[in-house]
Amino acid sequence: MDESLKIMAVMCHPADAIDHAGGTLCLHAQRGDQVTMVVCTHGVDTHHTRRNELIKSGRLDQVSDLEEAIREKEEEALRGMEILGVRDVRFLRLKDDVVIQSRELIEAIAKELADVRPHLLILHNPTEELGFAHQETAEAALRACDLVKTSHYVQDAGDPVTPAQIFFITMYGHTNQLSAEGRRFANVLVDISPVVEKKARALDCVASQYYTGDLGRKCIEVTNGRMGLHSSVSYAEAYQVLNPHVYSHLPANEYLMRQASNSKSSRGESLQIRLGGSDRG
Repeated sequence: MDESLKIMAVMCHPADAIDHAGGTLCLHAQRGDQVTMVVCTHGVDTHHTRRNELIKSGRLDQVSDLEEAIREKEEEALRGMEILGVRDVRFLRLKDDVVIQSRELIEAIAKELADVRPHLLILHNPTEELGFAHQETAEAALRACDLVKTSHYVQDAGDPVTPAQIFFITMYGHTNQLSAEGRRFANVLVDISPVVEKKARALDCVASQYYTGDLGRKCIEVTNGRMGLHSSVSYAEAYQVLNPHVYSHLPANEYLMRQASNSKSSRGESLQIRLGGSDRG
């Protein structure tokens, strides 16, 4: 598809889009697509690791107030998304201690959908195990896709208010029994190898969760590196589509056709570690 697309990612916490879909969003921004990130919660209660550690250790005199902590989380996300080329970042600022499918959350997401009218929507996986806040955010967004079809939101003609396709982030999983029993596969891989260094630099901005430096690079290697391994892609972000794609004939994927004619050795050569260590810490 050659024409410009409108892409929206609806994520639970400020750093989620960078961590799970940062490379994909960067590639779409480079392509000239309109990219919007919607952050549902402020992330301070559960994802400001440094602040929470100070609270637990009793060093309350060093703890920033809530508004300052929220601003810090938002500034981290803004700096990271700027590196990825994404400038339309919208913060809903809901609390994140207990995330549920509230009417407030559903209507807030619907408002953003009606405003942007994205062609493609990226969400957390609604079946993600142990990521209950992610589940609730994804299911709220799906409900918002239905709500936005109602007359309250459909004010004029133009682009459809509901996305043509929804991409669920493939769960990276936890190393426990629930993860072993879950469904862990992707039917769409996005090769982020050309922009993986930018993703690492974007994660460097998330100091409140200690992503700065080697931890962020470790996460990329063990997640994006693993997702692309068997497709001979150095780094990939993985998705599952909500609706089946429809074709007039069986699709012949250009990448797979090219790989089919490559030797085993050349496939191995295409797998490169592109991230070096970081002197930031």
